Amino acid sequence: MKIGIANAAEVDQIWPRFSARLQAACERTGGDISSGELWQMCRSGQAFCVVVFNGEGPKAILIMQFQKWTAKTVMRCLGIVGDGVDEWLPAAREFIANMAREGGATSFVAEGRDGWAKLFPDAKKLRTTYEVGL
Repeated sequence: MKIGIANAAEVDQIWPRFSARLQAACERTGGDISSGELWQMCRSGQAFCVVVFNGEGPKAILIMQFQKWTAKTVMRCLGIVGDGVDEWLPAAREFIANMAREGGATSFVAEGRDGWAKLFPDAKKLRTTYEVGL
């Protein structure tokens, strides 16, 4: 297994493989961002496209962004999709943690469905987002 940060040209090559699934995930979690917006962020350098490869090619992507919060810098996961999460998540988490530390972040932040909590049992819940129809 290999994990790395895609450059702009690599983002263009890899994105079509994950775009529809990433869009579906964005819609399931409220739709406040789209796959297209995430692609633009990765292409422009506003976010990182971290790619997990196995022997057959790209297995997963994680869209990551450094953010300055009030009292700290965090590494925020804006999107994540892939197959066989149990086999690559531990290595991807280590890669992201090292990347975050090297960039001055003191924590990793992600939003998503409740099922992610069992994959990150050491996570502290910061908030829940609610939507009220008008």
